[in-house]
Amino acid sequence: MKAEVIQIIKDEHLAISAVLYTLRYLVREMRAGTPPDFTLLKAILDYIVSYPDRWHHPKEDEFLFAAIKRRTHEADALVARLEREHQLGYPMIELLKEKLIAFRNGDKGADQAFFELAERYVGFEWAHLHAEEDLLLPLAERVLVAEDWATIGAAFRAHDNPLFGIKPGEEARTLYQTILRLAPAPIGFGPGTPSSSPTGRP
Repeated sequence: MKAEVIQIIKDEHLAISAVLYTLRYLVREMRAGTPPDFTLLKAILDYIVSYPDRWHHPKEDEFLFAAIKRRTHEADALVARLEREHQLGYPMIELLKEKLIAFRNGDKGADQAFFELAERYVGFEWAHLHAEEDLLLPLAERVLVAEDWATIGAAFRAHDNPLFGIKPGEEARTLYQTILRLAPAPIGFGPGTPSSSPTGRP
């Protein structure tokens, strides 16, 4: 169960990372003169709200982080940092959406403002994902017990998010398919490429 749950979390990170990679790629292409694809950019920002912010992060907070805090105080500072970063990510995306509208409307300097914030956001999220995988998950493997992994696994395999009474799964899948369809090929990140599922699984 432990290995399965860790793989689920890493697969979700891979899907999120692929979208972040695409955002960074598009920004660098636009800086070089490629015309903006506003449909794709909007789909990317909508996906980040729908999937990481409304689906993935809340489950980490409520189940993974909470289980670690129950078992040890060794990671209190790290968990507090990661929880704070979850809180900071959503306002950054809302601001990015505002800057995208200004960019699309042709406001003076809005393109550069969008580029700069997008690059900063991608770096912020990648650092966050790496901290979870390199620092938190190894500690979780050491301190959590089978009961913890069963609860976490059930939450991450769920098709809706009971914390908010919403079902973002289908919305996220639709947005992810849109991104895959519109994004320049190949879309990918790190050692592999994502599947067509927003969880990174077939």
